[in-house]
Parts: sequence; structure tokens; C-alpha cells
Amino acid sequence: MAKKTRVALEITETSVRAIEVTTGRNPTIVTAGEVPLPEGAARDSEVLDRSAVAMALQRLWADARISTRDVVLGVGNRRILVREHSTQLTNPDHIRQSLPFEVQDRLPVPVDQAVLDFVPTHQDERGVHGLLVAAVAEHMEELVGALEKAKLRATSIDLTAFGYARALAALTEPDETGLILAIGEHTTHIVIATGGVPRFVRAVPIDIVPPPGEPAVLTDGGADDNGDPPASRRLLRLAGAGVDERGVAVLETPVTPALPLPVVAPTPRLHPEVQAALIDLVGRLRGTVGFFRDRLDAVPVERTFVTGIHADHERLREAVGRVTETPVTVVGATELVGPPRGFALSADVDLRLAGVASLLRDTPPPTARRSARHGVGR
Repeated sequence: MAKKTRVALEITETSVRAIEVTTGRNPTIVTAGEVPLPEGAARDSEVLDRSAVAMALQRLWADARISTRDVVLGVGNRRILVREHSTQLTNPDHIRQSLPFEVQDRLPVPVDQAVLDFVPTHQDERGVHGLLVAAVAEHMEELVGALEKAKLRATSIDLTAFGYARALAALTEPDETGLILAIGEHTTHIVIATGGVPRFVRAVPIDIVPPPGEPAVLTDGGADDNGDPPASRRLLRLAGAGVDERGVAVLETPVTPALPLPVVAPTPRLHPEVQAALIDLVGRLRGTVGFFRDRLDAVPVERTFVTGIHADHERLREAVGRVTETPVTVVGATELVGPPRGFALSADVDLRLAGVASLLRDTPPPTARRSARHGVGR
């Protein structure tokens, strides 16, 4: 008898990615794959060309030999609103029914054009506190429509950041607070969680890609034609970064005192625009960490994890460690789910699939489940 499996799917601006794992106490990867999308077919978690996305999904299912057509669909981009929300109501059904009336003034679109969800994080004498999630209904319908065109069915829609929060529960001790920096081509997630419960979620809109047709990694690491240091070093001055006489970047922000950060430029070095974007990202991470530490309910972040594109760059990890003042570990899909049987994932694919794998960590509680047509649920 064949083992039951579950599939998670993510639609990014550049590709569609899926992973199939066995169910049970010790899930393992059955198969996984990624198929590129034509330019303009999608933005992160937004379908612009339903037919092109459907064709890529059909090819992915055929190439990876995925056995089931029911999927958990992960979403997460700069246009999905995630904000703290508190209510004096305690019954989950009552909270869900009152949500449109309580949050309508905080939404970027009319409430009847939004898909809402509320993820409780803790309760005290003042009520229930948690995270409000709001997405544009039209975008969710396009996603589901692309899946249906590819003869797939979304059994649930999950915010990718919540998947990362649950993944942190598997990567840290029970009472330990961890941070995960998930670097995407166009959207990066910063998630802080304790015991799988998200404490802070931020989607950073930043493009970490080279110009069209140019490689992300260059082979030359010396001076340019004019005898100057590599362009990447000069570009470190972007986003408030300065460079001292040793070529060490110093990110200056008003949130916390500046720390000397190593140049993210190993040999072979990154494309200057990719390098500049990563320096910008480290600066935004510094601001996020500083903001979280200044909160009244803040707890110390004890461990940091990095995944996604360029997560395996040693200098980047050093920079992240200096900002968070914690040990930094690189994690991929095979750290979140058991390693695959019968095939190998390349290092870069393993890192890109971590977000998809995180969606299959743990089963969400019944009160947080949503069908694809009723909301963005855990």
C-alpha cells in the first residue's frame, strides 16, 4: 500500500516550486522540483498570466512526478498585510465574524474586496492578541484559478511566514526564540517566533537579482579597468553603508549603534547590484531587530537561521550574526523535512525550497484552518 503524502506549492516571480513529503511522525521528501516562469507571468504570490502559470505547474507535476493534486499553497509578498491585532472576544467564531468590522479602517482596500484571517498568539486579561492577515481577494482568486486550470486543488492557503514560524519550532529548543531570514529574489521574510508561535513578521520588498541576462556571481575579484577596487565595494555606500580603509562596511542606522560588517564579496564575487541589495537587506534587518528589541513584550532572540538565495555566503552570514548577536545557521528544505530518498537536491535548490518545506511543518490547529476559498489560513 502506497504511503500517504502531502504537497506544498509556492508561486514566485521567477518560478513555481513544489515539494511532496510522506505523512506521519517522521516525514521524508518523496520528490521536489522547480520550473521557471516566463517573465511577466507572475509576481510573488500573484498570478498575472493564468495560462502561463498553469502550463508551468503542469510541467512541474510531470517532471517531478508528483503523485497528488491536492496542495497547500504558500503565499507571501509585500502586498499581503500582516499587522498585530487585539480583541476582547475570545470565541474563535465570534472573532472571525467581527473581524471585518474591527479592521476595515486599517485595510488598503474595501473590506468586501479583502480576504481576512486572524492568527491568535496569546491571551491575557485584556483579551486575545495575535496577527491580522489581509490579502486582496482578486489575487487569491487568480491563484486558485491558475491551480484549477492546471487541474490542481488548493486544500488550504498558508502564509509562508507562518510556515517559517512553525519551522523555527523544529530548529530551536521549546522555550527558545529564533529568527529566520528567508531571502527571496524579490521578497525577503524576517520572522521571529517562540515555540512555533510568530512574535514578529516582516516582508521586505527588495530585489536581489542581477540585471536581465547577467549572472548573479562574477568570476573576477580584483580591481576594475581603472585600477579601482571592485564596483561592489564602492556600491557598499548604498543604503547608508560606508567603507573604511580595510574595505569593511559600516552600516549606519539610527536604531542601534553601527557595527563593522564584513564586505559581502567573496571570490568569485557577487554581481555589484546583487551585493548592494544584500547590504541594503542587512541594514533593514538591523532596523527590524532594533525595532523588535525596543518593544515592551520583546524577548531575546537566541538563534538565527538563514535560508533562500545566497544564504550560503559566508560573509553574509557573518554580517547577519553581527546584527543579531547570535549564532547563525544555514537551513534548507532537507533540514526541515527528512532528506529525500533516491534523489539528491542541489545546494541552491535545497535553499530555495525551504519555504515550501516549511509549509508542511506541523498540522495547524483547527481554529486556524481555512479552505482556499475562505481565507489565508495557517
